[in-house]
Amino acid sequence: MLDQLFLEIYIAFMKHRLTLKYQQVTGDLSKQLRQSLARLYEGSEKTSAQEALVMQATAINFSKVFYDVMRISSYVETKVKENVLFSEVASKEMSELMRGTRELVHHVGDALLTRNPLIVEHVEKEIARLTTDADRSSGMHEDRLCKGSCHPKASIIYMHLLQHLGDILWHYKALISEEDIVRE
Repeated sequence: MLDQLFLEIYIAFMKHRLTLKYQQVTGDLSKQLRQSLARLYEGSEKTSAQEALVMQATAINFSKVFYDVMRISSYVETKVKENVLFSEVASKEMSELMRGTRELVHHVGDALLTRNPLIVEHVEKEIARLTTDADRSSGMHEDRLCKGSCHPKASIIYMHLLQHLGDILWHYKALISEEDIVRE
């Protein structure tokens, strides 16, 4: 579900348009995700203390990812509604970061389900790569802003999007780290 929600946000960002499908999907999926998170919290009550701790930590990190995805949605909507345009370079950077972060959610899920060390290692490497790319994009953005090639309103939206993508990556890492508790 989270990947579908993220995909619709990504499409809205890329096409610079909010479609009826976008509005329906984001509304429906966000409701379903909230319900799933509530069930996860409820399920932790029927487990041992150690399992409950892991389940609640997982639910908290998924909640944070969901929150950040919804914040990204909000900034994409602002960008579209107020017709704020990014430069080609900024659009390309953001597109690659959003795509990579969205695609990684499948691997995070696989790592949580299988506890496969190879998948966990792959996720850790991808998180590190995307975090490095986001840091580099932030630096290049500062250069563009100093040169005057970036509109201040676009700059604010761009930096918020970067921040929320970075937060999602941090929570992905926290999610797969929770698996260490289960393995012990």
